[in-house]
Amino acid sequence: MAGMVLVVANGNWGDESLVNDLIGTADFIIALDGAADRFESWDVVVGDLDSISNPEKYEADKDQENTDLSKALKRYDVDAVVGISGGRLDHQIASFTTLFETESDAILYFDNWRACRVGSEGLEIELEKGSICSIMAFGEVKDVVISGVEFELAGEDVQTGSKGVGNRVTEDVVKVSRESGDLLFIWEANAP
Repeated sequence: MAGMVLVVANGNWGDESLVNDLIGTADFIIALDGAADRFESWDVVVGDLDSISNPEKYEADKDQENTDLSKALKRYDVDAVVGISGGRLDHQIASFTTLFETESDAILYFDNWRACRVGSEGLEIELEKGSICSIMAFGEVKDVVISGVEFELAGEDVQTGSKGVGNRVTEDVVKVSRESGDLLFIWEANAP
């Protein structure tokens, strides 16, 4: 599938101009369950359909072992996810861990923040100098390298905890890599 693939969830949309911009630029849009009731330009609805107004029009995925986001990320090569803020805390936290279980390269969009998984190929991202960024380990992560930031790491092992939180961008490009484990990169968004 060519072009940007977007997932729109049914959480707090916060900055609706961000959501509308993403919807306007996406080539394929996946509405998660009840989000399909909030706009009409989606291409497919994914979920167990427990929060949509007319579930009989769609085929429900009754798999209760996975969240609706996980179902979408397993089926589609998603570039961006929006609408995951607010609502249930367990769903918000699961949006991060879902990136790891599905090995998705999708970027999670929040009003003023973005997050993505650091895959085996690493990550290079252009960010505005002075902006805040963080790495977060989920479990043990081996041989973490981060450069272009105030507090660089050069091949350190990182575990679940607060190490890597609240760093500051010092170069035009931030590079992050890891040998193994689940590592999340979070950054302050200067523009959608």
